[in-house]
Amino acid sequence: MKLRNWLKRRQPRWLQNFGRDLRVFGHLFPWRVTLILLAALVLTSYLYWVAVKNWEGVTLSPLKAFFAVINMTFFQLTFADMPVDARLDIFPVLVPLIGLPLFSFFGLKVIGVIRVFFLRGERGQEWQAALVESTITNHIVVCGLGRIGYRVARSLAVDYQQTVVGINDTPSVLVDTLLGQGLPVILGDVQNVDVLHKAGIERASVIIICTNQDWVNLETMVRVRRLNRRARIVLRLFEDELVEDLLANFEVNAIISRSAVAALSFTYAAVGGKIIETFELGDQKSYVLAQVPIDPTSPLLGRSVGQVADEQDVTVVCHNRGAALTVEPPPNTRLAAGDNLFIFTTVEQMLNLIEYKKRHATGPQQRGPILVCGLGHTGYRVVTNLHDLGFEVVAMDYEPNRLAPRLQELGISLKYGDLRWGSLLLEAGATQATAIVTCTDDDMMNLQIALRARKINPQVRVVMRIFDDELSEQLRHTFGLNAAYSTSALASPDFVSAALNQMNVRRVDIAQVPQVVVRLHVRLSSLLDVPIIELNEEEGLTVLLHARNGQVEIPPRGDARLKAGDEIVVLATEAKLSDLNRRNKSSGQLLAEGYGVGQT
Repeated sequence: MKLRNWLKRRQPRWLQNFGRDLRVFGHLFPWRVTLILLAALVLTSYLYWVAVKNWEGVTLSPLKAFFAVINMTFFQLTFADMPVDARLDIFPVLVPLIGLPLFSFFGLKVIGVIRVFFLRGERGQEWQAALVESTITNHIVVCGLGRIGYRVARSLAVDYQQTVVGINDTPSVLVDTLLGQGLPVILGDVQNVDVLHKAGIERASVIIICTNQDWVNLETMVRVRRLNRRARIVLRLFEDELVEDLLANFEVNAIISRSAVAALSFTYAAVGGKIIETFELGDQKSYVLAQVPIDPTSPLLGRSVGQVADEQDVTVVCHNRGAALTVEPPPNTRLAAGDNLFIFTTVEQMLNLIEYKKRHATGPQQRGPILVCGLGHTGYRVVTNLHDLGFEVVAMDYEPNRLAPRLQELGISLKYGDLRWGSLLLEAGATQATAIVTCTDDDMMNLQIALRARKINPQVRVVMRIFDDELSEQLRHTFGLNAAYSTSALASPDFVSAALNQMNVRRVDIAQVPQVVVRLHVRLSSLLDVPIIELNEEEGLTVLLHARNGQVEIPPRGDARLKAGDEIVVLATEAKLSDLNRRNKSSGQLLAEGYGVGQT
């Protein structure tokens, strides 16, 4: 096993794909039918050879007898080629009557398999099912390839080199993209047992169920667990009220709400913050790890790190200037434009810091409402989050939906109509609004609403929802948006982390260099008993936080040695991420993946 995995990792990609295609071809090829047809041809050729020899006294070579039968089958025997002895006429009559239908039905199937082997564009669902059955085991199945499922499947396959099989009810552009990248996709109802069998559900190690409908996810989860008792199941669910009951009564390993995860980023962006990670610690308080950029208008400009920490009651985790990153920066470090502070604090203190920045940047002013356009799952959660934080919120949508009564019970103002109309935005208070969050399911509509609101109130803070990450960044710069997020991009790291049962990843830019903030649960791995100072000395790796039994140390003590169950939050380069992931695996996992002892 180790040798096979070692060789596999070192094979060129094209050679791996060719070997996989050969196995699928061997699985699909109708060997039994082909052998039966060949045996029938050989037998018929032998009978014809014997008959010609006995009745006409002519000895044919075996090859000519075989060729003659082939010609008879396809009506290629001319009158001049007909045998002289009338008793041999039975062959030109019966051979095509029996052989031609057999070749038409079975022979075309053989030709079809050969054809799809060479023409990748013609590989349909039969090929996909055979690919899964013949070449894939111990894999990850993603049920539902909408926006979140697509991102999760692609991230697992590309970023983490996992073997992934997707299931989706209908073809789509996203499905075609995954198929084009060589990821197998089975089309069909995720609740259908036959479809699950085709995806190899019994052999899967992880199953992620993330369709857009809670009830479908629940039903699928029950069927999947019956078919596979050992797999790790990650479930997407909107309703928070059901989470504890499901975890207690069903064998499900993780339940994640995409909207709940994404809504936090929209919420804090609306009030002017950038949250990297949230924590629920032993004292039942909510804490955040946040990035605080120091721009030329920031009231923190010129102040020392020690002053910020004391006055705002926050813990400064690290300080970034240019390409330099300093953990536990000296208290007398003066903040300059372009710097970044990474702070750890309670949610309440984070909001106080945001308000402090606003007051000193623009002068004291009355806080206006925050408009939230689009009351789907994400919009609903953004509204309730802002309401819980004490902000005035106006919730807006085209028409009432099933979530509207919940908002009315909270006393939240609701407005309905075409969200792009200036009159509706004016009625909702856009001229006094401090922020507007556009989070409908239509990207173009979100942009139209944002531009209309900015025209009405040039000072309004604009937070926009969009699917494409690259386009969101371009739109943000082009139109001066304060923030643009993809809900699926925000939530996919949590699904990936739950699937791999390892770490939560958030990407940040330090001096325009992409890095990741990784929240890691230490396991029985090579990280055990490693002093934190050793990790900090490694290039591209900085430990920001160390938690044990609900107690957090920021910055962590260098002489603290890691134990199983500890949590660390580290800032790492992309190149360091896979190395850190491998080192946190048990020796059994490493051996199963083909790493020798000591290869950590």
